[in-house]
Amino acid sequence: MGSPSQDVQEIEAGGHRVVLGRDSLRALDRALGKADATALFILGDVNTMRQCLPELLARVPHLRDARTLSVPGGEGSKDLAVCAGIWQHLANHAADRQALLVCLGGGVVTDLGGFVAGTYKRGIACVHVPTSLLGMVDASIGGKTGVDLGGVKNMVGVFHDPLGVYIHMPFLKSLGKRELLNGLAEMIKHGLVWDASHWEAIAASALHDIDALAPLVYRSAAIKAEVVQQDPRESGLRKVLNFGHTIGHGVEAHSWESPRRMLLHGEAVAIGMVCEAWLSWRMDLLDRESYDRITQLLLQLYKPYRFDSAENHRMIELMRNDKKNVSGQFRFTLLTAIGQAKVDVPVSAAQVQEALEHYRLLVRA
Repeated sequence: MGSPSQDVQEIEAGGHRVVLGRDSLRALDRALGKADATALFILGDVNTMRQCLPELLARVPHLRDARTLSVPGGEGSKDLAVCAGIWQHLANHAADRQALLVCLGGGVVTDLGGFVAGTYKRGIACVHVPTSLLGMVDASIGGKTGVDLGGVKNMVGVFHDPLGVYIHMPFLKSLGKRELLNGLAEMIKHGLVWDASHWEAIAASALHDIDALAPLVYRSAAIKAEVVQQDPRESGLRKVLNFGHTIGHGVEAHSWESPRRMLLHGEAVAIGMVCEAWLSWRMDLLDRESYDRITQLLLQLYKPYRFDSAENHRMIELMRNDKKNVSGQFRFTLLTAIGQAKVDVPVSAAQVQEALEHYRLLVRA
């Protein structure tokens, strides 16, 4: 497949391509020239419009006359009321079914923009230009879109493949350490469920160095694309990517309700991975040494999130809306080794309670 240092490199991800390399944005400009769109729109949040839009326009001349739409940064924008505003904006500017929406931002923008594009006039074309590490390695790839409902992540959504995902590594220079760690959690997950050598490379790397990060980003994007290509609609294999997310989503949603700090998605997934690696060991799927190594790395990278035992119940209640549940029963993706996972493992609420309590005691000191 080559490396991301090449001028341009493409990865197949089922219904779309992921384009990386120094000339990825030039490739986007060529693609837009061939797309024959009747109108071009760029959706971003207030941060990406300020920090990334100028470079996008400088490198992609076809977008210089595009109309721009901006939403507030953060998970709060993944809301049906925000969607309604964007749909109305498109309608006000006479966007027809041949219009094209470019989503410039992190996972929130690509989730939101993909959903808007997939539903406006029953579907218009979109392109994702992820600007966060989380977006580059995970959220923008695979055609999943969604918005939140009633405090539950991604409760409403559709599968809508973009025409392509164009990864421009220099956008990462606009991110702080916390945002980089947010995306790194998904990269760690890719190694844990799919590729032990990727896990080892992440554990040994200098994560503050964007250039050193580039081949790891490329590999993570390739893992996500490989899984999606084999199971585009998550009927089986793609569920491996849910490791850390069942508990992680419950913890994340709980943090939105809490007076303490609101967790980023990757921070909550890191907690979920500690808990679910522990469940993997307790259920005799994973050996103790592997569990210890996973926990040591995650606790070293991510700040502890402290909560009281009494809050476990609320987290479990929030998990009950998880899309992976079957007939009200939890179905987890758990590890059988570093680099291997098992999907659809039944887990009881009592076991989840034990896992949360285990994490709580680990970070209590």
